[in-house]
Amino acid sequence: MAEENSESLTAPVTPTPAAEPKKQRAPRRSKEQIAAELAAKQAAKGGPKKKEAPSASASARAVKSASVPKKSEAPKAVSAAKSASKATALASDEFADLLALEEENRKLRKALADKLRAENVDLKRKLGVS
Repeated sequence: MAEENSESLTAPVTPTPAAEPKKQRAPRRSKEQIAAELAAKQAAKGGPKKKEAPSASASARAVKSASVPKKSEAPKAVSAAKSASKATALASDEFADLLALEEENRKLRKALADKLRAENVDLKRKLGVS
């Protein structure tokens, strides 16, 4: 019996694995950074494209591939530079539109605040408060 007890006490103990350290999250990005990245992604994509009808897509691709002649490597480099300049122009146009919308938004908020203040004064006058 003593042998049985000693065996159970001297049984090999399996070490428990150390807890893995928690991953740290990246710091939050500002709205400007997010907007800039989104604009860059959209400019890189070339904007949203219209989808073709499923039945016509296979035949349309075959016609497009047959009608488009093969280009050499040099024009591809030139077209890549042109598309990059177009993308930056589109991004700057989108940014200008965004700034114009922000300015219009500020004006509308100011007009609404003035209108609400005037309405509050009128209601207070009717109720006899202050």
